[in-house]
Amino acid sequence: MNGNEMLSRMLVLATLKHEGQYDKGGRPYILHPLKVMHYLKTDDDELNCIAIGHDIIEDTDTTYVELAMEGFSVRVIDGIRAMTKVKGETFEQYKARVKANHDAVRVKLMDLRHNTDIRRLKGVTEKDMQRTERYHKFYKELEDVVLRHEIDNNIGMTVR
Repeated sequence: MNGNEMLSRMLVLATLKHEGQYDKGGRPYILHPLKVMHYLKTDDDELNCIAIGHDIIEDTDTTYVELAMEGFSVRVIDGIRAMTKVKGETFEQYKARVKANHDAVRVKLMDLRHNTDIRRLKGVTEKDMQRTERYHKFYKELEDVVLRHEIDNNIGMTVR
């Protein structure tokens, strides 16, 4: 399956799987992964699939086997796997797994950006502020990972 076909399939699958789910502000949940994809500003269809599907395992009855049977690439499945929280793991273990997958780092940065937008909430509690602070710290850690990756690969740097 080519990238366009994968992206089309992920849009449909995620929309169906998140049907009836709403975010903390009462909006249809599917708008969150779509916003994460939009923030990426990329034509990389596989990366966009990861963005749209980043919560599909954690928040629905979808399995990795189902994703494979649907025809999603190893890259897409690995990116989603890297972003999916596992029951019983610590936040530090989760962060390490995200950091180990460059696609997951890119998508998680945009996920955190959207998740820390308090305008999405109906009201802001102390718990929301603590979560936002934790997410901001994680965001900064991921920015450092991206910077190290760019330096290691001479991306975005002028070499004289």
